[in-house]
Amino acid sequence: MTLLISALGVAAAQIPAASAGERQPALTAWDQQLHVGTEFFLNRSMDKADVDRQFALMHQTGITVVRIFVIWDDIERTPGHWDLSHYDWIYDAAARNGIKIAATLCAEDPPGWMDMTTFYHQRANLDNPELRTHAEEYIRRVVGRYRNHPGEGFWLLMNEPSKYHEDKDTFHAFGQWLQKKYGTVQEVNKHWFRPIQSFDEVEITDNPDHPNYWLDEQRYLDWKEFNVDNLISTLAWIRQQVLAIDPKHPIHFNVTAPTGDAYGQDVWKEKAVTDILGVSMHTAWAVPPETPERDYGELYAYRLDLIASAAFADPRKPFWVTELQAGPTIYTGQFSLTVTPQDLTRWMWDSYGAGANSVVFWLWQPRDIGTEAGEWGLVGLDGQPTVRTPAVKTVANVLDNNPVLASEHPQQARVAILYDRHAAVINDLDGKWQARWHGPDRSDDVQNALKGCYLALFRAHIPAQYVDIDQLKRGEVDRFPVLYVPVDYAMDDATIAALKEYVKQGGTLWADGITGWKNERGRIRATIPGGLTDLFGAEAVEIYPVQPSHPFSVTPQNELGGQLWRLPLGMKGGTVVMRDHDGNPFEVTHRYGKGKVYYYTSAVTIAYLLRDNPVVHKWILEPALKEAGEMPIQLRQGSDHLLFRGLTGASASAAILTNWGETQTASVLFRGVHNIRNAVTGKEVAVTTEHGNTIATLTVHAGDSAVLMTE
Repeated sequence: MTLLISALGVAAAQIPAASAGERQPALTAWDQQLHVGTEFFLNRSMDKADVDRQFALMHQTGITVVRIFVIWDDIERTPGHWDLSHYDWIYDAAARNGIKIAATLCAEDPPGWMDMTTFYHQRANLDNPELRTHAEEYIRRVVGRYRNHPGEGFWLLMNEPSKYHEDKDTFHAFGQWLQKKYGTVQEVNKHWFRPIQSFDEVEITDNPDHPNYWLDEQRYLDWKEFNVDNLISTLAWIRQQVLAIDPKHPIHFNVTAPTGDAYGQDVWKEKAVTDILGVSMHTAWAVPPETPERDYGELYAYRLDLIASAAFADPRKPFWVTELQAGPTIYTGQFSLTVTPQDLTRWMWDSYGAGANSVVFWLWQPRDIGTEAGEWGLVGLDGQPTVRTPAVKTVANVLDNNPVLASEHPQQARVAILYDRHAAVINDLDGKWQARWHGPDRSDDVQNALKGCYLALFRAHIPAQYVDIDQLKRGEVDRFPVLYVPVDYAMDDATIAALKEYVKQGGTLWADGITGWKNERGRIRATIPGGLTDLFGAEAVEIYPVQPSHPFSVTPQNELGGQLWRLPLGMKGGTVVMRDHDGNPFEVTHRYGKGKVYYYTSAVTIAYLLRDNPVVHKWILEPALKEAGEMPIQLRQGSDHLLFRGLTGASASAAILTNWGETQTASVLFRGVHNIRNAVTGKEVAVTTEHGNTIATLTVHAGDSAVLMTE
């Protein structure tokens, strides 16, 4: 067993993309509709009649998929005594009501008698051979029992996958991973401060949240990379067990941190393990408590597009919103939140507009005891509908009445934003030093730049897609005329070469900050932008830091667009468009091959995120505005709080609008001449024609959604 664990651990980075194989017919059939689902938590106080009543009500609400946790402690209360009868109630009720079960396996969540955790929903270490032996039996019992049940639909390999352990079993797997990477102990010792004698003795004792100031960064970075790979290998092991028993039902899992490589997760890599990618979307957890409700929509969209972008990268896979907050938070979450019917409706429509096939609520009826008791529910404590339930039914009815929506997909973006996992990891480490000495935590600089860049484009109704560095290196970004590279200050050489090739072939590159300052292992380059002098037409050999609390302006409008750094650039062929008040170049452009570079020497994407200044907004938008005019569906009129998605298909197109602002007039352009109907109301929408295009105009009331469909 130990050898198997090691082999899986070192092979994680080479796991091939999962081929659906025998599962493809089920996936294809499922994707022919858009679905509404919910989590059903089996409270131990419930009986069969309760389950039957709730599934009948779910069916009436338009629910077609129900997610469950198969809690290991529920079915093996004492060693070797298995009882799944309570889950039989669920499967049988689902089958009677035309509902498919998405069963979350809990192989990492052993029962109390094993004395490995203090309660369920915790994560024991699946590097442990003893736990894996028991987990195999758990998987065999659950999957074997329900693989042929008419209610079975999907297997979730793990809930919100994460894995971080510091014990002998994980250290052993780490040693084998190092052997795969370096080959010999001698090679490891060329890089690490503390030499090792063998791969069997490797240990990590540093606190990852509070590392020492003088730190062996090479060992630290290896450890972080290993934890990503070890999670993937664990998921692959669970997948192997499931598919050996049931090769016909699709597999799935839901991530929490789509760009969380710095925290042990990388969704672009993880997707290789699954048939369907998913994400958890909880405003009460993911949004700062002081955020006004009008901003819930755009922050939801940001997180949604991160997971969608990873899913749409080759090989393209379907994605779900696997957990969507359905009810109030009182004592759990970052803050108390009353979720309204309008919130649920807008989140649902934005999810389908971003390309989600299924939206699954967390959760149906609240837990009746313990953590989260009485919270998050779509129905009330008594199991009866709430004011939110009819809103879900209304959306489900629109989906049923407009099946063509399932065959439409988000229109292809012409603008991309680069996610560089190396910059995220290095920034996670660099940013901790100031936090250690009670300064501002700068470990989110890269994440904040990604968010600021996205929101600048999104508020201007310009569709954008995230791409990762592997897509860049494979040439997949060539289909995007514009590529944004926000605060990417740690790049590997292959990324630098790929950026040059992209621009050389005619692409437009926009970048800000100390681009390429370090390589992927944190080694400083001689000039800034590192390795990109010929591409950017400028270079500096020094950085002038600026306190985060003291941004600076470069225009008479006092725009405060200068953030974190000034660079004393020397020009190497580029053109200075704008200088700061000290005379340093602030904006530079440069022609390179067939393409063009826009470069800002300060972190203007972070400046925009923090202050939403229109001058800074214009700087970011400049290269993308032309591309917005090339889209087949465009929002011509609408505020930045009117969220917009365009969908195209072989026979029809659609525009989805969700209004998080005041009542307003919206105007949408569709290529070609069409009649337009609002699928939400069923009414025709007033249109005019302009140069062979259709302009649909309507009033969208505060809190409302509209789904405009061509006919």
